[in-house]
Amino acid sequence: MTEAASKGDIRRAWLDEDEADLSAARVAKHRLVEQVRRLVDAAFQLDTGDVGYHPDDANGTGPDSDGASSSDTGSYTGSGTNSGPDTDSGSSSSSSSSTSTSTSTDTDRAARFMALAAEVESLADRIGALPHIPRTDIAVEGVNASLARRHDTLLVERSTINGRGNPLAPPMRMWADGEVIRGEAYFTAPYEGPAGRVHGAWVAACFDEIMGCAQGASGAFGYTGTLTITLRRATPLYTKITYEAGFSHREGRKIHGWGRCYADGRLTAEATGLFVIPANGRMGHGTTE
Repeated sequence: MTEAASKGDIRRAWLDEDEADLSAARVAKHRLVEQVRRLVDAAFQLDTGDVGYHPDDANGTGPDSDGASSSDTGSYTGSGTNSGPDTDSGSSSSSSSSTSTSTSTDTDRAARFMALAAEVESLADRIGALPHIPRTDIAVEGVNASLARRHDTLLVERSTINGRGNPLAPPMRMWADGEVIRGEAYFTAPYEGPAGRVHGAWVAACFDEIMGCAQGASGAFGYTGTLTITLRRATPLYTKITYEAGFSHREGRKIHGWGRCYADGRLTAEATGLFVIPANGRMGHGTTE
């Protein structure tokens, strides 16, 4: 799916490197991060067994015992990046599995969850005690390149969208195809907006990331000034989502770009963007004009 970027490609900060060129410890860290993503996904989808919030739900006699709580009904209507077609479907199918026929009591489940929480807390403490990447004031400088190893400053390692070392990233994978940057993402339940669909904010964030990389074909990088997203149809979960982005033209310190997003070959969203090169030509991730 991906290929190593050439040494002279200034977009390389975003693009995957050949695993053979990475240290064994970094490869192992990537494996750890991937398992953390799995943990987050699994924890998010844990079933607490309660249908609603009424104490009689355990006996199936509460006001929401028909399997759909009042807070679920119509919760996916509206406009903007959180809307999509078929928004009147509700969530009764997801709640129907949590009925009074369950053999587990609330106390049983609570005990299991608390035991798991203790295990995760212990693991987090162990990881927290290990050496960390040195940082300055993150709000001002981000990663301090003078102290951190250079690879830790690269977006392919730390980005919230495609960072191999960032457990919050979906992650998106990106590679160069001439002047065009291509990418793939796979979104699971934690990234849901409307039922069964990717939250529009994540669709937009991926555009920002891949177009931010693609602008490098201009020979420079700028910060995002304007990002315009047009959502053509809902972007589904649990489906390979493909992105493509490119550089359009440059006007002085202004770089213009475009992007498109597909699911199963169908266009789901497209974008245009304006990126502004800082007056000193320097970017926070170490790239320069």
